[in-house]
Amino acid sequence: MNRAAAAIFLAVLCSACPKRIEFGPEGELTDAQAVYQRVKENQDNIVSLEGDAKLRVESPQASGTLSMFVAITRPALLHFETFDFFNRPLASLASDGRRFGLYQSETNTWYQGPASAENVSRFLPVVLPGEELVAIMLGQVPLIPPERMTLELDRDKGAYVLTLYRGPATQVLQVHTKYLRVLKSQVRGIPGYDLSFDDFLEKGSVIFPGKVELVAEQAATKLQVRYQQISLNGRPDLTLYELVVPEGAKVVEVDERGRELPAGSAVPPEPPVSSSPHAVPGS
Repeated sequence: MNRAAAAIFLAVLCSACPKRIEFGPEGELTDAQAVYQRVKENQDNIVSLEGDAKLRVESPQASGTLSMFVAITRPALLHFETFDFFNRPLASLASDGRRFGLYQSETNTWYQGPASAENVSRFLPVVLPGEELVAIMLGQVPLIPPERMTLELDRDKGAYVLTLYRGPATQVLQVHTKYLRVLKSQVRGIPGYDLSFDDFLEKGSVIFPGKVELVAEQAATKLQVRYQQISLNGRPDLTLYELVVPEGAKVVEVDERGRELPAGSAVPPEPPVSSSPHAVPGS
């Protein structure tokens, strides 16, 4: 057998070999409830993040990549700063969970109002409540409350497949067999979006995805966050979440829908914070 034929034979032979699956210290898990519980525990052990990231947006309205400084703390503290190609500041957004402030450097304008989903999602072409946005950026998957669940091992993908059922809704989770972190989430039967996580980093005892991707098929939109230099679960700098109007900036008050209010008009009451784990992207 010549060398080329041998190489082809080996490639075909190896492609038929079962994929080696690496499990955690407990070995292969066969109980759906056990996997579900481990997933929840491993998501809940991350409460804050601070550092640099790249945000990639693909949508009918616009596409492109921005550099960002990100600080987020559960349940709903947010601070984003965006920069252009030359690292010049473009905009910054902060929210303390009740109010938000957005500064646009080009127009020297400060927008402020209630921390509604429309307002805290101003950097994004999808609309997410603050608590949900924080959770996703911390590598967490909003889970539907299951009435029942099933578990399989997909040996081709090398992942557990945990399926949650509630009424007409299903949520299919691909779960890392070693880290017991969600690799992919697909929600069907109710309005929702798909999530995927990759490039996992080991930060001490914490496993964190270095890449987070959200796909909203209804809005034909994909968001991807790639983290660079970050710290996890550090003592949060609470000054980052303070709403401080830059000196000399024009102040514009907006309502919960993000609409500008006439100067001197009364500020409407803050809307209730949504606790739904599946807001409709682009709604």
